[in-house]
Amino acid sequence: MKNTRSLIDVAAAFATTDACIRYLEAMRWPNGVRCPQCGGVRVSKFVTNETMRELPNGKTRRVPARHLYTCLEPTCTFQFSATAGTIFHDSHLSLEKWFMAVALMVNAKKGLSAKQMERDLGVSYRTAWYLCHRIRKAMEEGNPGLLTGTVECDETYVGGRYDQRRKRAAWQKQPVFGVVQRGSEGQCSKARAFPIRTNSAMVLTGAVKGNVDVKADLLVTDQYIGYKSLGKTYRHETVNHIKLEYVRSGDIHTNSVENFWSLFKRGLIGSFHKVSVKHLRRYLNEFTFRFSNRDAKDLFALVMLNLVIVSGIKYAELISQEEPDAMQPLKPIDLSWE
Repeated sequence: MKNTRSLIDVAAAFATTDACIRYLEAMRWPNGVRCPQCGGVRVSKFVTNETMRELPNGKTRRVPARHLYTCLEPTCTFQFSATAGTIFHDSHLSLEKWFMAVALMVNAKKGLSAKQMERDLGVSYRTAWYLCHRIRKAMEEGNPGLLTGTVECDETYVGGRYDQRRKRAAWQKQPVFGVVQRGSEGQCSKARAFPIRTNSAMVLTGAVKGNVDVKADLLVTDQYIGYKSLGKTYRHETVNHIKLEYVRSGDIHTNSVENFWSLFKRGLIGSFHKVSVKHLRRYLNEFTFRFSNRDAKDLFALVMLNLVIVSGIKYAELISQEEPDAMQPLKPIDLSWE
């Protein structure tokens, strides 16, 4: 992927906190630093000295130097930093490690596990796991809109082979719906994928109508009965995989969405090994982001921009036992991929 920075480039460009701060400045304020309180442009920058702080137990802790700004407007005088209001503000992890973590994830075509991130950054597993999910949060598609042109839809199932030791029946797997808009005129194809409650016709039809424009040129699926009613709304064509029909008339096939499933499942099998249903949507967001933006000029910059402007996810939310309705499995059982 030539549109991503190599680890060597990231390590050289962002080797110091000062270099990271300058990059965040350019991301947040491309036309010059502005006060987030009043919007004023008269801002003074200064760096505090590194000090030692005495703790209640008698020990001391190093307090690193801080890069701060002060608004020079007489009615404001607000003091802030380049990380204020961003996901980096309440993080104890250094900016250098944040930047390296982003580079590792955007370069990993088949994903990067939290254990690998733990080893690469030299942090605890909990820190690495939380870090990975916050970066995946930044890979969410903001205002997706409806897909047009030639679109392929398909569903797959996550859960691995049946084993008596697992807490699920042989037929129980988590269904996942995927849709791919084929590329055209120099633009690469775009993918979306998310877990669904069940593979019923009502759920699948709703998923298609919620993501594909009714004016799309062509909608291609397999011959699963859940897609049968789509012909009333779309120009709908199917391929019969049971009869080993994979391509018909040149452009009627679901090979593009099948290609996306192959990448995602290679990540599940080879990198993550086990993914809970609760967090499955974020893993799908990670893979769809890399797939849909593989021709972007700077994939690293896209993620960094989202980390600056998008609100982060709290650790308490990640470990909460509650799950969004759309991600609830059919029964309260463990549907982990192993």
